[in-house]
Amino acid sequence: MTEVSMVVNGKKVSRNVEGRTLLVQFLREGLELTGTHVGCDTSQCGAC
Repeated sequence: MTEVSMVVNGKKVSRNVEGRTLLVQFLREGLELTGTHVGCDTSQCGAC
């Protein structure tokens, strides 16, 4: 697990995540920001 900290929509957030977590997963599942669109689910396309 790795601690990730960032500012999202003007608020500082910190969460412990697995190293393989995609940014889109962090936003949708970790922060419940479901408006974020999933591009490919494999991290190969760069959409996330």
